[in-house]
Amino acid sequence: MNNTLLSLTIAILFGIGTFLILRRDIVRVIIGLGVLSHAVNLLIVSTGVFAGTKVPIITDDGGHGAAEATGTIFTDSLSQNVLAPVLAAGNHVDFVDPLVQALVLTAIVISLATTAFILILAYRIYEEYGTTDIKELRRLWG
Repeated sequence: MNNTLLSLTIAILFGIGTFLILRRDIVRVIIGLGVLSHAVNLLIVSTGVFAGTKVPIITDDGGHGAAEATGTIFTDSLSQNVLAPVLAAGNHVDFVDPLVQALVLTAIVISLATTAFILILAYRIYEEYGTTDIKELRRLWG
């Protein structure tokens, strides 16, 4: 049910973003790019989540039963030859890859900077020509 809802949300965001990008107003195009980038980020995050796995949080409790209480999977236990996140040979633990979240966080920051730059360009176009309509700008440019 959650995967269906997530997939539906991503599809709706893609649709809204594509609809806004195809508009004539520059501000709507910029908003469409933002919505589309968020849909892509959501899609990337959804690929990194696996059902039934745990987050890779390192706890420093010495491995005395607190792992079940906090839901963490890695505990430093030198007596059992486990030094988080490095496990001894033969130990297999499923966990969510944190690289996906790091990549999406970087993409969000880059998207924010790009959106701010494009908004400034749109504002300068409005100041110079008095409109943000693309057809009107084509007519003014000749």
